[in-house]
Parts: sequence; structure tokens; C-alpha cells
Amino acid sequence: MTTTILITGTAKRIGKAIAHTFARHGCNIAIHYLHSKREALSLQQEVQQNYTVESEIFSADLLQLSDINHLVDDTLYRFGRLDHLVNNASIFYPTPIEQLSENDLQNFLMVNYRAPQNLMRQAAPHLARHKGSIINLIDIYANAGLSEHTAYVSSKAALFAQTQAMARELAPSVRVNGISPGAILWPDLSDTQPTTAQSAIENTEQDAKAKEKREQIIQNSALKKLGSAENIAATALFLAFDADYITGQTIRVDGGRRDYI
Repeated sequence: MTTTILITGTAKRIGKAIAHTFARHGCNIAIHYLHSKREALSLQQEVQQNYTVESEIFSADLLQLSDINHLVDDTLYRFGRLDHLVNNASIFYPTPIEQLSENDLQNFLMVNYRAPQNLMRQAAPHLARHKGSIINLIDIYANAGLSEHTAYVSSKAALFAQTQAMARELAPSVRVNGISPGAILWPDLSDTQPTTAQSAIENTEQDAKAKEKREQIIQNSALKKLGSAENIAATALFLAFDADYITGQTIRVDGGRRDYI
């Protein structure tokens, strides 16, 4: 039977790039989404038109344990096996410490840490049958800190530690590794459309500041350039298929940015 990979947060950006890369390699793709059904369906169509593999979309709210628990079962029901799990989905927004609520903290921990933890536990016996692997998307700030993002950094730091712990727990049958992206993708500056002359001026000023900040980040890295989602996808493919003697490791794919933080 064809190798199958389940990727959380598959419909856009890094998740989408991973899906195309693994489909190109001959894997069936389990596409997880929450709100992006249109993009998920579009990706499913792209996969089935361009590669000789199958794909299916699955909706799950990673804030809900019941949804998480069904995701692996639904993948197995559709494809009959599970070989690789990529925990890519996450939430990210500022949480200045004076504004940090208990709800914020719970949401970050649930999506960025507990959901991957539960999926790893659910998937482990099925992955073990095929000497499979788990790949967790972490962040270069997980062990460095990021101003006004305490909840996000804490949840990713927990996932970093969990990656190491699960690598020992699931050895020797399942390998568990992580990838920590650096400057890969920016939010789209055109998402906010001004409705007044004043808001147009304010948005222009905000865009200019954002672009300046981004240029600073790029310059404060060894390679002095922006990475791509495909860089992350290529690393995931390596960890899944060419790294059979690597487990418990987290690879920084950041153009050398971590050394400048």
C-alpha cells in the first residue's frame, strides 16, 4: 500500500508546501483544515491532478479533544495506514504579559502543544507498524524568547521538549524530530483594505514600518535572505525518508537567524 502522511494545518503556506513535496514523493496526503475548506479542496484537487497519489480533506478543531481523537482514526479509515505525522498547525498572535488572559494561555497550549501531543499518542502504534516518523514544527524562538509573545513561545518550548521526550518514548519503532523555521513567510500586507483617506495613510505608515522590520530581520541572519516554505518541506522530506538514524533532534531552518537573536 502507498505511504500515507497526515499533516495538520495543510491548506496553506508551509502545510501546503509539505503536502506537495510528499505527494511528489509518492505519498497519499491527509489534508487537515479548520476554517480553510476552500483552500483544502483546492489543494486536494491539485494533488490528485498532478501526482499519482490520493488525498482527502479532514476538518478538525484542535481546541477540541474529541476532534483531535478522530483525526487519526479518520485518516486510517480512508487510507488504511499511517506512516508519517507532521504537526504543523499552530496559532500565533501577540500576548503582552499585562494583557495575557487564562483563555489565551489555554488556547496556545492546546493547539501548539496538547494537540500535537495527543496526535502523537494516537498515531504512535500505527506509525510503529511501518517504522514511521513524527515531525513537529517548532520555532527558533522556542528557546530564545520573543517580546510580547509569552504564550506562543511557552507553548512552542513545551513542544520542543515533548519532541525530545517522545523520541525516547517511541524508540526504536518511531522516530520523532522537529523543525524550527526562521524568517520564512510574512503575513500579507494587503489583507487590510483602507476605507478612508486617514486609514489609508495609517496603513501605509504601518506597512512601511513592517517592511523596515522585516528587512532588519533578514539582515540579522547569516544568509541575508528570506527562506521559503519549500525549504521547510524539503527538510521534512529528509527527516521522513533519509534520516533513519536521526531522532530527538530539532533542525533550525532559519538562514542562520538564531545566532543573531
